[in-house]
Amino acid sequence: MYDTLIRNGRLIDGTGSPWFAGDVALQDGRIACIGKLGESPARRVIDAAGLVVCPGLIDIHTHSDLTLLVEGQASSTLAQGVATQIMGNCGISAAPTRDHQFYYGALDPAMTRGLECDWTTMEEYLGRLESQGVGTNVATLVGHGNLRVAAMGYEDRPATPAELEHMRQLTAQALEQGAMGLSSGLAYAPGPYAPLAELIELGRVVARHGGIYTSHIRNQTEGIAAAVAEVIAVGEEADLPAHVSHMQPGAPMHGATASLLQTIEAARARGVDLSCDAIPYTIGSTTLKSMLPPWACAGGDGELMQRLRDPQVRARIEADTMQFGAESGGSRKRTLIKEGKWELIWLGSAEQNTRLVGQSFAQIASVRGQRPHEALLDILLEEEGRPWMLAQDVSEEDFCNIACHPAGGVISDGFSLIPQGVLAEGRHHPRSYGAFPYFLRRFVREQGLLTWEAAIHKLTGFASSRFRLVGRGLLREGGWADVLIFDPERIAETATFEDPYRYPVGIEYLLINGVVAVERGQVQAKLAGRVLRR
Repeated sequence: MYDTLIRNGRLIDGTGSPWFAGDVALQDGRIACIGKLGESPARRVIDAAGLVVCPGLIDIHTHSDLTLLVEGQASSTLAQGVATQIMGNCGISAAPTRDHQFYYGALDPAMTRGLECDWTTMEEYLGRLESQGVGTNVATLVGHGNLRVAAMGYEDRPATPAELEHMRQLTAQALEQGAMGLSSGLAYAPGPYAPLAELIELGRVVARHGGIYTSHIRNQTEGIAAAVAEVIAVGEEADLPAHVSHMQPGAPMHGATASLLQTIEAARARGVDLSCDAIPYTIGSTTLKSMLPPWACAGGDGELMQRLRDPQVRARIEADTMQFGAESGGSRKRTLIKEGKWELIWLGSAEQNTRLVGQSFAQIASVRGQRPHEALLDILLEEEGRPWMLAQDVSEEDFCNIACHPAGGVISDGFSLIPQGVLAEGRHHPRSYGAFPYFLRRFVREQGLLTWEAAIHKLTGFASSRFRLVGRGLLREGGWADVLIFDPERIAETATFEDPYRYPVGIEYLLINGVVAVERGQVQAKLAGRVLRR
């Protein structure tokens, strides 16, 4: 007798092949049989008539590392149909830590207010996740930002030979303890201070352990071609798979993905194992500190606060941004400041300025009686460098180019959240609740950009293959029983930028390792996920 029998579904297996009619039987957390199983006995039967049955989705780019320790259920992630998520992106991971201090990088510290760090190593962190339990399967990369902070703090200089060797050792330790590879965040201090040679050296360590290198690149505006070339150089010189995270250019480079994808194709033709991904929204979000040139963040938040109190340094920060935009580093969104588009930049979180959350900096400046740039710097100072922001600065065309390319993936870049408590404060990006339902509704059902089979492949088989998640991402007999059942006519996001903490619709069932985690659209109080080690 099977544990669960899913009958009468339209099966999309994750390979990109056409759907076929069939049944799926699950036993002991695995897919036991696929075919026409008729009235085979099972403890539970799910009728999937009129619904798509496919592998549980895989989100290869999340930042749930710390939010899972606040709320392990991963409710907002499960509600989207995601069975597995890859954390530790953009150079930011939960481990290793220095003196039990979090490295937040681009993340919002307010989201994990009150959380204490009682681990140093990757093994200790993953062990804590396992002992607590998690709603989704989780795997992680080790963040280059963590490595640099642990070895040399926030110093704006090349590493000494001893410091570089320390980073090598920490990288090897993290991979031996289960990390999937290395990520860099070259827009977030201390990432921008690292030269290419440092990344190649750490990449060689990753290569010896069979991992992957991913990168939030150094520049996403005029210099984006050189920034992508840097990722290619790490992959080529270190001889390892390399991946460009959210490869979406800001102004004035909208549309540049056409040539960037040609560059990727050329690199692949000469043997570089290279891929990329994109977020399905034109609005992104990150730390407000990334609107500063990287030199302003050197030495950590304490030194940043001192600089923000100095009128001469403030003038220098503004002059840098107005002259260079994002070309001197930091977020691509700095170009919006250079262009005076303050109405496209919003405050996403604050603890001292909560009344301003959700307002654009054009509005905030008016309310405060200041110039917008003065308001931004003052809010950073008042909030001790902690706020989150949102900005509209990329094009839908570039997302579509990447989503349709064989080497391109689709990601959320979000967090596992729950719509109450500390994880529901502020006004964060709706992608944490709706990225994949939004993608499937807008770009598949309504626009026909991709077929259902091709879209599901992006979110399952492609993702699994890229990160070597053996036994996941495909409907295959013997594979893990991560299975999603959704209504292709109903699936849609309900989270908006005005109301971002709302669950999607159209997700009927999600099984994680054979356990029902979402039933008739409702997240179940179960922790069926597993910590996946490389």
